[in-house]
Amino acid sequence: MRRVALNDESVEIVLTGLTMLEALTSRIVIPYRHIETVWARLRVPPRLLRLGGTSIGPIHEGHYLGDDGWYFLSYENPDRVITLDLRDFRLGRHLYCAAAIEVDDPLTMASAIKERLETP
Repeated sequence: MRRVALNDESVEIVLTGLTMLEALTSRIVIPYRHIETVWARLRVPPRLLRLGGTSIGPIHEGHYLGDDGWYFLSYENPDRVITLDLRDFRLGRHLYCAAAIEVDDPLTMASAIKERLETP
């Protein structure tokens, strides 16, 4: 299971149960200052190399490497995903360029994040 929380300064992605085991991660906190663009859809390159996590059919959980950097993916249904384009965001020693996360309502979640990005 995954949960996305909008805090005062950041987006918090919390993974539990099997999702946490598949992604090899339990929690990611992305400060708003590192979010460049928010999309209410899946927006990642078609070819990514999985280097930590699970990829079985439509299920993508974990850390993937693309030509332009690292991606964090956590979704089963690609039609219910928000994508965060990131700038200068590091998890450990790796620079991440995007995170794609499944949410219940991508349009509402993307809109809520965009509002927080526009608020000084």
